[in-house]
Amino acid sequence: MIGAGLVWRTVGSESAGYALLEAFSGDGEQEKMLAGISLVNAGERSIHLIEKAAKTGRLTPDVVRLLADIGGPRSRTLLTELSGEAGAVAAAATESLQVLDQIEALEGD
Repeated sequence: MIGAGLVWRTVGSESAGYALLEAFSGDGEQEKMLAGISLVNAGERSIHLIEKAAKTGRLTPDVVRLLADIGGPRSRTLLTELSGEAGAVAAAATESLQVLDQIEALEGD
């Protein structure tokens, strides 16, 4: 995971990015934590990967929740789009939008 995270953040290899998404959606607690940190630290690059995963049906609710940690206008836009659908991914997107609202409210204080 550390190697995939390094490759994803420095080079932007999609295969490394998808390995991180898969690990983050898995059951291994340590792998999930390392993958999540790498995806969040990559910021905009990860948003693009998550958009692609959404289009190919590879998106999980856990990955959607990462968008709140990444933050920014692109995260909010994607979360808004995803929240309009049905199912667990849409519920995670709605939750994440609420988290973003809370973060922005705290930052405004």
